[in-house]
Amino acid sequence: MSKSNINAIIWDYDGTLVDTRHKNMNVTKKIIASITKTDATEFPALQSLEYYELANRRAANWRELYRQEFDLGEAQIDQAGRMWTAYQLSDDTEVAFYDGIDAVIRDLAEFPHAIVSQNSSSSIALHLEKKHMRPLFKEIIGYEEIDIKKQKPEPDGLLSCLEKLSALGSGKVCYIGDHETDVLCVRAANGVLREKNTRVEILSIGAFYDNASDISTWKVRPDFEAHRVEEILKIIEHIDR
Repeated sequence: MSKSNINAIIWDYDGTLVDTRHKNMNVTKKIIASITKTDATEFPALQSLEYYELANRRAANWRELYRQEFDLGEAQIDQAGRMWTAYQLSDDTEVAFYDGIDAVIRDLAEFPHAIVSQNSSSSIALHLEKKHMRPLFKEIIGYEEIDIKKQKPEPDGLLSCLEKLSALGSGKVCYIGDHETDVLCVRAANGVLREKNTRVEILSIGAFYDNASDISTWKVRPDFEAHRVEEILKIIEHIDR
């Protein structure tokens, strides 16, 4: 068998592997109510799932979401970050993997897999264990593992994951995500790798099977787009040629 060109496949979590919209909105409502001492549904972004999703699309990351939509100061945003894991673990809203995702990952089992997310690594690991999928991922990098001011689109989480996977040798890495922030993170990480003369290239794959995303306003477009889960297999095969 010829040597693969791909060193690793790294996934975002929310909106890419798992539909966590209801759970994340419920957790956010509880955190915002606790911090602001108000009815969280007074904020437009928390009045419906549609509004919550639109707010997330507008924000580059969770800190910007909390700043823009809930008018929190930096200290309050830090407080919200510290609350997230406990509230995630205590919330019993069901979340589901997108249909066919586990089959795709198993079909690509020859490659090391990992997750880089702004969600809680503890919550992610717990859900993977419940679905008997934890052994499929060698690393999970959540917001807790990265400085709270260095979340995506900063490249720190993605670069840390590459180091942990020993994936910085010559070759390609795929990062699959559903948000412009994921593509910006890839661009930033590639910039750092070029400065260090590292012979690894990260390619971004847009995961757009969950919604009819309009990416026409994105500053940076993904290298590839998957509009159905199974298209990921064809994209990986193309990259590995």
